[in-house]
Amino acid sequence: MFKYMKEYVDFSVKLNDYISTFMLDNGISCEEYKYSQIWELVQSQGVTIRGFKFNDIASGPIAGLLIQDRLETTIGFNQELDEKSKNFAISHEIIHYLFHMDGKNQLFFDTAKNMKQWHHQELHEFQANIGASMILIPDSVLFYSLEKGWNISQISTTFGLSEEALTSRLILMRQANLWDSFKSAKVYSMAKEGHPQSNLQMN
Repeated sequence: MFKYMKEYVDFSVKLNDYISTFMLDNGISCEEYKYSQIWELVQSQGVTIRGFKFNDIASGPIAGLLIQDRLETTIGFNQELDEKSKNFAISHEIIHYLFHMDGKNQLFFDTAKNMKQWHHQELHEFQANIGASMILIPDSVLFYSLEKGWNISQISTTFGLSEEALTSRLILMRQANLWDSFKSAKVYSMAKEGHPQSNLQMN
């Protein structure tokens, strides 16, 4: 548990610093933040974002991919995804681009299934799921929204993040800040919002 939480805290601090610096440099307040601003920043660095009709593969349909060759760096997303899943897939691949792509790792592809499984044993995917959620709504913006009294449904609708992913994010934050067990954090988060228990898998 300690290693798991340390990985979450270390990466969330790194990404929050990145996004906070971007917001500060561009005079963006919590009320003005939109995830598309980060997407546009990445595109300004030469990354192309394109929709594709992916064929099924053995482990399930591809939700998103990141590939770099001598011509360009491309983030692809499955055109058949619903809007919130598309947002998450693109943001997930942006995290791979910002933090994981290097001379050895120039190709990433992700299925809809592994974007719903936040297993910390697969560090890059664990970080990409955390990061995708944080691109869609950074901690500062999330806290601001909660302080305004918004519930999970309002935040989900406003920032284009699924309630399922947002609930998982809140569970991780509660675990990290209060050292709750996963079970108690999950029960608390579900009870607070009147939601049935999440079926997300976290180890």
